[in-house]
Amino acid sequence: MDGAATTRTGDDEKDDCHTVPINDTRKVLQVDADLKLPIQDKELLVELSGNSQPVLQANNQQVIPVREEEDFIIFHGVSYLGASKIHEANNELEIQKIISFLNEASDSCIQVSVAVPFYSDGEVVVYEEEDQSEISRFKINQIIFFARGDNSNSDSSCFAFTCSHGKTLNEAIFQCHAFRSDVKDAVGRVYQSFSNAFSGPKRVAENLVTTMSAVSDDTPTTGSHECSIFEVSLEMKEDDGKGNFHLVPRSSYFKLKSFVSKQIVLTIQQISHSSPEQELIVERCFGILFCCGRFLRPSDLQLCEMLSYSRGVDKKSYVVTGQWDCNDPAFQPLNQETPKESCIFFSVAVDIVLKNVQEPVRFTIESKARVYPPTEKFWVLSRKHHVTQQFQLTLERVQDSTKLVYKVKNCTAMGEVEKSKLNLNLNFTSFIRSSSIGSIELETPTSKDEEDSDDDDEALPSGQIFGSTEISDEQIAVWSDILKIWPVDSPRPKQVEIHVRSGIPDTMRGNMWMRLANCDEMEMLELYKTLISKECSSDDVIRRDIHRTFPANEFFQSGNGQELLFKICHAYAIYDVDVGYLQGISFITAALLLQMPEEQAFCLLVKIMFGHINLRNLYLNEFDNLHQHLYQLEKLIQDQIPELSVHFRESGIEPHMFASQWFLTLFCGKFPLDFVFRVIDIILLDGFNTVFQIAIALLMAARRDLLTLDFEGILRYFRVILPKKYRSADATNLLIQSVYSVKVKKSKLKRYKREFDTMKEHARNSVDSISRLSTENKLQKEDIMRFEYLVTNLVLSKTSTDERCFHLEQELHKIKLDLKEKEEINLKLEEETNSVKDLFQRELKRSEDDICKKDSIISEYKQICSKLSSQIATEQKLSRERMLFFQTNLCPPCFQFASCAINIASSGKTNGDSTESGAGDRPLEDIVKPLENELAKTKIALAASECDNDDTKHKLSLALAELETYRNSGAASTWLWKNLSNKK
Repeated sequence: MDGAATTRTGDDEKDDCHTVPINDTRKVLQVDADLKLPIQDKELLVELSGNSQPVLQANNQQVIPVREEEDFIIFHGVSYLGASKIHEANNELEIQKIISFLNEASDSCIQVSVAVPFYSDGEVVVYEEEDQSEISRFKINQIIFFARGDNSNSDSSCFAFTCSHGKTLNEAIFQCHAFRSDVKDAVGRVYQSFSNAFSGPKRVAENLVTTMSAVSDDTPTTGSHECSIFEVSLEMKEDDGKGNFHLVPRSSYFKLKSFVSKQIVLTIQQISHSSPEQELIVERCFGILFCCGRFLRPSDLQLCEMLSYSRGVDKKSYVVTGQWDCNDPAFQPLNQETPKESCIFFSVAVDIVLKNVQEPVRFTIESKARVYPPTEKFWVLSRKHHVTQQFQLTLERVQDSTKLVYKVKNCTAMGEVEKSKLNLNLNFTSFIRSSSIGSIELETPTSKDEEDSDDDDEALPSGQIFGSTEISDEQIAVWSDILKIWPVDSPRPKQVEIHVRSGIPDTMRGNMWMRLANCDEMEMLELYKTLISKECSSDDVIRRDIHRTFPANEFFQSGNGQELLFKICHAYAIYDVDVGYLQGISFITAALLLQMPEEQAFCLLVKIMFGHINLRNLYLNEFDNLHQHLYQLEKLIQDQIPELSVHFRESGIEPHMFASQWFLTLFCGKFPLDFVFRVIDIILLDGFNTVFQIAIALLMAARRDLLTLDFEGILRYFRVILPKKYRSADATNLLIQSVYSVKVKKSKLKRYKREFDTMKEHARNSVDSISRLSTENKLQKEDIMRFEYLVTNLVLSKTSTDERCFHLEQELHKIKLDLKEKEEINLKLEEETNSVKDLFQRELKRSEDDICKKDSIISEYKQICSKLSSQIATEQKLSRERMLFFQTNLCPPCFQFASCAINIASSGKTNGDSTESGAGDRPLEDIVKPLENELAKTKIALAASECDNDDTKHKLSLALAELETYRNSGAASTWLWKNLSNKK
């Protein structure tokens, strides 16, 4: 995994919040001075496009879309995957999980362009790819951490950075923004651009160019090494309860008080350098990191709140002050009082940026402390309150086309110094390697020096991994072939034994362990699912031991690893009722979990306990079999290492003092995990008797050291020094080779077993009745105490259960009240809905009645008009026919007479009896006029009806609009609206 590139911390309002490259244990990309590309991408070619904009082209002809401007570089063809809230902004593991999740869920991502500035006083800007409109921007001093995706999977083309939002540390909210590049090789260029942006502000680069132009011709060339010595002093202060902080006294250790707020004061000063112009200036400080223990990885350190950073009174030193919260769980060991005559180690690191140096420099000081109660009073007999350590910083000049800067080649701790014994007038320049002094070589620590550096009382934390052996492609192919030809529950191939003794690759160890133990996970899968759902009386003990199991391993520092470990131990405690749970089981389980899923780990644990190894026998019968094995080991030491056996006997050392954990945990309790995995390899291969061979091999390798130590020294050697000797793969390989040179015959072990049984029987018979009764009485007292403890726990559990029931009842009562209110509101809504429904139906019915009346009037009017029209047409036709007849057949006087007669007859027909009163004298127009009046009245009535109809339609539309408004307000239900629509 090519993980984090840079770590940052800062404040929005301050301009001195900067980056910290993680260059302690991770591989940092170097830059080729000619191509300005990461060395791993050295095969990329620089080309110029038609518009003279630089682009990068890989060997597979993929073009990396890049555009460089004056103050920033823009990357095109980038997809924005999304953002997620993150609890720890510099937690690389959590960032990798976010990248993987967002990359898998990126069904619809946004195509963007990302602009990265060249300097730390700029901003990272994200644009839309199509119209180049700005989406968001982030200040460089707000970006805390940059990480690349895992190179081993599809996340290799992804990158992400975390940024803070908030003006103070307490208000800050951290977010992780993830991106994916269309061209995988572009991620390296993005990595480098962020690293350059974090190097310093623009004004620093401009000052550097000015300085370069003023350098004389005899300036050392690029690639020359220059050394400087820095002196870092550490002081600690504690709150006196009145708001003031006083210095903590120190002799060979700091005397701290538990649960008291503390401050850390670091003074940094450069005391020598190769040349006068090589004096380095501290530009800024990223912060102070603190953690309990020593030999820590960068991820173990916790960031403290930085209070101040300023120059010292002498204007040559730099003073950094930080503070940590005494209630923080990370610093809990410093709140626990240490036993008498013992100390606890802690590490303090400070990250600083030196002028003209590419990456920040980290100085780490390790010291010891003893924790006392908060009320402890100290007699201050001396003025010593600090620890001072010197560091040698080796720099290499790096020059490109624009600037000359330094690159950190090495930073070596030179050890603690006593200020009272230090000759400050000494010229250290003569001891520093430079380009002009080739004959003087600095002393490098030898292996003996490294062993002496381990000479302390701090045991190696369990669960540490110091690196794995690299496996070639040929070896991987060999192991793959073995797995193919060796299915589960089948005989072991002949060549397996040779390869296992040489070491199993980490990627295949889980599968090989399952085959070596002849373990079929499908047999136990359903049983495991059933067991984890049952209750277990040992859960409290398991929970307590989980935090002590492999505390130095990242997997078990998080909730996920601890939860898996708890589930397996819980299931086994129920599965094996006779053994239940004991502390050694958790160490073996943790080692298995690091190599396989939880179901396989449980299955393999059962095989180890019940199979050909039969480890559970050591836990039965009050560890009677363990005592037998310890007796056998003692006899083997007498046979094969007699001088060491005599020395142990003279010093009062017995095998149970150092070998009990070896048998109960299969060496998992104290040794590095690299050693533990190799040991489990050969134990699963050859059986439990291999433990005797490994124990004898360890004692043979340590024989010379043990013969020079006394009782206390021997115990300390087994506890502290011996595990540290096997942190390297070479030491482990040598031991495994020597294991097979140790011969442990089964016949000897059987003879020693018979001797042990005889001794035990003799001891049992020689115990008198009084001693036996005393022993039984003691056991009964222990049982009574255990039962009282169980009763107390049950009472406390019942009390907590009652309190929980009370709270649940209160919540239930509250929920019932809320439900009652909701029901009342629902009832009111139903009543309102019914009333609105009735109103709508009445209005609808009235409108329909009005429409029917209007339609009937209109139809009657149309019938009358039609009838009158037909009558008029008929009369007119008859009149024309008569007139035509008379005109053609009569003379003019007779025609005029006939016309008058016809008119008189027509008038008589029309007016009925009124013809007798002289109606025949009226003209034809008077006869038609009443008809026209009646027609006008009918039209007026028709217009009035249409007006009433329009008014009714208007009222109907208003009612519908009011109903639609009521529906949109959410007060009416969907069911009601459907019913009203049907009514409509």
